[in-house]
Formats: sequence, C-alpha cells, structure tokens
Amino acid sequence: MKKISISILVLMFFSIQAFADVYEHPVYLKNLSSTQIPKMGSIKCKFRQEKYIKNIDKLLISSGDFEFIENKGVYFYTQHPIKSITDYTNKNYNQINEIVNAISTKRYSKLEKEFEFFYEKDNSSWNLGMKPRKNSDAYNFISSITVTGTDYIRKISIQQKNGNKTILWFTK
Repeated sequence: MKKISISILVLMFFSIQAFADVYEHPVYLKNLSSTQIPKMGSIKCKFRQEKYIKNIDKLLISSGDFEFIENKGVYFYTQHPIKSITDYTNKNYNQINEIVNAISTKRYSKLEKEFEFFYEKDNSSWNLGMKPRKNSDAYNFISSITVTGTDYIRKISIQQKNGNKTILWFTK
C-alpha cells in the first residue's frame, strides 16, 4: 500500500489530459521542456476519490480538501463519508518526499529507474502515463497510472494488477 501511495504522489505534481493512446508515446522526463511540466508549488484544492473494487458492485466515494505544502508534504483532509486526515510528510514518509523533490528540482534519473513514462499533449491539455518497471517495488501492485489536467491536476487514475481502480478528481 505504501508503494501505491508513492506512485500517487509522484503523479500529483503533473498536469495532464488523458488520451486513450498515451501509452503509445514513450518519453524520458528529462527530455520534456520546463513548459510541459508545470512548476511545483504549494496548493490547496478539493478532492473526490472514486474506488472501484473488483467483485464489489458498490462504488466507494470519499471527498474533502487536499493540500500540498512545498518542502513539507501532502495532506488529505477527508470530510465524507468519515472525517480523517492522511498526511505524507518528510517525517513520516521520507521516500515519498524524495520523489517529490526529484520532480520539483527536475532531477528525473531516480524516477526513470522506477517507471516508464508516456506523454501526449493536445492544445493546452496533456497526459502523462506511468508503468512500473519490472525491477521496481510498484511492479507487483500497479498496472498503470494516468494523470489528467490542464494548468493543474484534474484527475489521477490508478489501475492495480488485482483489478481494482482508484480515481482522484481535483478541483480548485
């Protein structure tokens, strides 16, 4: 589960539009220009999570507030259905913050050792796909991660190998 959270965090800092064929366009992150990947910075917004669990007919939905504080961590303040706080801070999840720092400083070599990246852009929208490499910790759990958005992240979709799927929606 911790490995899934790491992958989710990596993607939260990209802004992209999901296209069905993004996985036909492999890319090295270091080859993307600075305008193709938005500047990282602190952000607050609303989130909605939809979880599809294989063999369960009911969609699980949660929502609340999302906050990323630069150089500190990520916070999910869930308001529905049960109030809770989930934080990914330097103190609690050092590995997650190493990935965040790699993205914000544009030092991608560590990320590219863990994931294969795919990228496609259409006008102001762009799409980033990620598939774990066979030697990565996430390989046994995650099939793919797709991030969708424009000037900010609008959607993150995580397809797990066991057939479960999580979709996170973000709104300003």
